[in-house]
Amino acid sequence: MTGVLLAVFLIFSGVRSPQPPLRRGALEFFELGRKPAINSPPFLRGGQGGILRLLAAVIRFILYFFLGLAVVSCTNGIPSQTEVNSSLEFAEPPTRIVALEWVYVEDLLALGIQPVGVADIAGYNEFVQIEPQLADTVVDVGTRQEPSLEAIAQLEPDLIIGVKLRHEAIEDTLSAIAPTLLFDPYPAPETGIRQLDEMKQTFLKIAEVVNAKAKGEEVLQEMQAKFEAAAQQLQGKKIAQNPFILGQFVPGAPQIRLFNDNAMAVQILQELGLTNAWQGAVDPFGFNTVWIESLPPVENANFFYIAEEKNPYFQQLQQNQIWKNLAFVKESRLYSIGSDTWIFGGPLSAEVFVEKVLQANRLESAP
Repeated sequence: MTGVLLAVFLIFSGVRSPQPPLRRGALEFFELGRKPAINSPPFLRGGQGGILRLLAAVIRFILYFFLGLAVVSCTNGIPSQTEVNSSLEFAEPPTRIVALEWVYVEDLLALGIQPVGVADIAGYNEFVQIEPQLADTVVDVGTRQEPSLEAIAQLEPDLIIGVKLRHEAIEDTLSAIAPTLLFDPYPAPETGIRQLDEMKQTFLKIAEVVNAKAKGEEVLQEMQAKFEAAAQQLQGKKIAQNPFILGQFVPGAPQIRLFNDNAMAVQILQELGLTNAWQGAVDPFGFNTVWIESLPPVENANFFYIAEEKNPYFQQLQQNQIWKNLAFVKESRLYSIGSDTWIFGGPLSAEVFVEKVLQANRLESAP
């Protein structure tokens, strides 16, 4: 019966094939500030006529009926996970893994594992600048917000890793395809769990599941050593003499994201001995979206920023009188952290972020 239900669900719930990178659904790029896009329906009207569409539906039903029987028999009794401390047991460590969120793609690569499927590979390659890189054989399974269940099932994974924010609504369907882990990288502030600590905990949980705990601990030790070495290098430097604010100029929006103490990127900078001057409203994602009028109260801070070189709003600011009169602008305390620095990632992205801060310091110190 479960196999029948899965077959019916996959056919009539709007299963999508992998979509091009620019056809992203709502919430797809909330980290980047992209505007929601309306995706095309899975089946276009007209064309081949009702008989062919009906025949295609019958064939799909037969295929997914047997798929449902197969996947349910393989996963019977294995619960899904929505929190880091949940339990999920495997007879053998999973090797065919689909990652529906970029941070977990990065986590697998850091552990020496190439996933078989990844959501939005083009976007990952554009924004996540780490080594090792994804192999050419990895299959794109659609968008992060609306992954293709059909593409995932065809890969016959033995583990799916997703994020609660995007994938909780389809958790039962994902779990019918393969054991599924859903994590929450943005714990509510009242939990007292820092984003940086959640990232470490989740990374170690994934390492345990894939039987690479020792490797996972080694990666985190290397990351922490990077933090400590960077803190030593920044001691007494001009870049560390003022508090900082961290801003992100997002594509297509005439505003600035300022990151508060709840953000992992800020917590990393604090690990380097720096102090955050922006104390905005508490937000689970760790940033507040503001206008330029919010900057004068924190103008004595150093301004670390992430912006695309051709971001029109950032370019327009250069002629804005409020901007030109800010102390950190007049005193040249602007520090670019690059346009492709991913601050929502795992241990390797954290190291890249720290290196970008060190590069900004070296550029300032150069004669």
